Amino acid sequence: MNDPVLDSYLREFKKSFNLEKLAAPDLFEYFSAYCALFRDFSEYTVLEDVIVAGKNDSAIDAIAVFLNDIPVETTAQVDEVSSKSRTNADFAFVQAKSGRSLSASEIGSFIQGVREFFSQRYMPVNEDIDRKRSISDHIFSQSVRMRSKPALHLYYCYTGKFQSDATILARVEAGKVDLEQLNLFSEIEFKFLDADALQGRYQEINLRVEKEIQLNEYASLPSISGIRQAYLGVLSCKELVSLLSNTDGKLQKTLFNENVRDFLGRNPVNDEIAKTLKSSVDQSRLAALNNGITIVARDIRIVGKKFTLSDFQIVNGCQTSHVIFENRNSLLTDTSIPVKMIEATDRELINEIVRATNRQTEVKDEAFEVLGEFHKKIERFFESIEAAPERKLVYERRKRQYADSALTAKNIVTLTFLTNSFVSCFLENPVDAVDYYGVLLKRYQGKIFADDHSPWPYFTSAKILREIENLCVGKAQVVIWKYRFILALLVRQSHGRAPRLNDDKGQKTYAQEIIEICDNSADFSTRLHQAEARIADAIRAQGKDFISRNAHQDRRFVDQLFRSGR
Repeated sequence: MNDPVLDSYLREFKKSFNLEKLAAPDLFEYFSAYCALFRDFSEYTVLEDVIVAGKNDSAIDAIAVFLNDIPVETTAQVDEVSSKSRTNADFAFVQAKSGRSLSASEIGSFIQGVREFFSQRYMPVNEDIDRKRSISDHIFSQSVRMRSKPALHLYYCYTGKFQSDATILARVEAGKVDLEQLNLFSEIEFKFLDADALQGRYQEINLRVEKEIQLNEYASLPSISGIRQAYLGVLSCKELVSLLSNTDGKLQKTLFNENVRDFLGRNPVNDEIAKTLKSSVDQSRLAALNNGITIVARDIRIVGKKFTLSDFQIVNGCQTSHVIFENRNSLLTDTSIPVKMIEATDRELINEIVRATNRQTEVKDEAFEVLGEFHKKIERFFESIEAAPERKLVYERRKRQYADSALTAKNIVTLTFLTNSFVSCFLENPVDAVDYYGVLLKRYQGKIFADDHSPWPYFTSAKILREIENLCVGKAQVVIWKYRFILALLVRQSHGRAPRLNDDKGQKTYAQEIIEICDNSADFSTRLHQAEARIADAIRAQGKDFISRNAHQDRRFVDQLFRSGR
């Protein structure tokens, strides 16, 4: 690759995501998908779900579909999201070439592959692309639920330096015109991500950025225990837009990872803010009418009236920030917003700031989930379980909690992962387990993360699923990945009937037996192969007319599979 900086990022990425076994071109595909999708869309994107590269990939390496910023992987998820509110759909396609030069013919093949994805199909495609097509078709069949036509995003990633070549640009423009003629999209975006762009995106995703803002009016707060320094001030809205912008001039969504609310879109409060910003008279009152934003940074440096913020997050003011950014072209020079800036690194203190600053208005039920006492208990419990470094599991209650540690993705259990694994293994619903964690928390309210539950089944479910997923790194085991939630439940059930969730003594004994098997690769493989065989036998028993491609999401088939084993 001959780029020492990019090489160092790839090495770090490979280690963080447990991708050491991938060949260099395959690793670059994963890295490119990560840089394209994690910065511009959802942090809940699962790389193994979006990579489609391989035989019959129609020159596409990754495909991601988002509804209201939620990654969707099944038609059932599409129905779930669209049943709650009107939707915004985004389709993202990535092609990654580890070479340093651009080829007009390869770009043309990429665009043609995207065109056939949405229209008449000539080229054979693999199962992953076919599955994504089914999701796409289902979304368009429900177009009445869309706020507008979907947006289409194409990313072409390579390791060279972009030069404005007339032949290349002409090929892209011709391809965009061809796609526009489908009349399916509200916008079509084609981005070249060269080595510099990939490096910049990787830094932005991991919040290794510094931004400078100017506050003409501010005051420092008195000394506060646990807080190095804090300031109250009035920030120009144009300065805020600069703070919120990524290197492409678009909203940097990762700045809101710590905010308990997602952007809620059109609602009475946000509409009122937008109305204020559209009036040159009312804009001057914004600082008095709005609660403002709260920024937590790892480091704050001041020179005069200029503040340099490092590794910062907006923990309150997501709605205000989004609406101001959307109306940035209407902003007047003197339009301002109240701002509170806090330098802090202690996670518990940051959690308290998040909780305190987000109590003014209604928040999603799942938003404060990780701040609860039971999750603190699980976090401490995971830490207390001794294990070899490569098998150690920790519970990450807050984003980037272990960013400065030696732990990698295979050690870290997120709220999403823990919810999915528990719903599968102990609530025994592997079909539901693929759903967005917020949906599952509502669906199983009172049955998951209950205060009287033992922490052992949460650790057990995470342990089983992580051992299964470790076998699937880099799509090494495509079938196992597809059936991972079903396999996790089968492996758990192979140890007999589980004790009650509030039976801590019984759950401890049950868990210790499972953990011992999980830590023995040969024994775990035996259990897993037995589970695979049960699924294969169940599929064969359905007869030759059974369509097995989506058997893992066929509730009738899955229910029958588990009934037959009782």
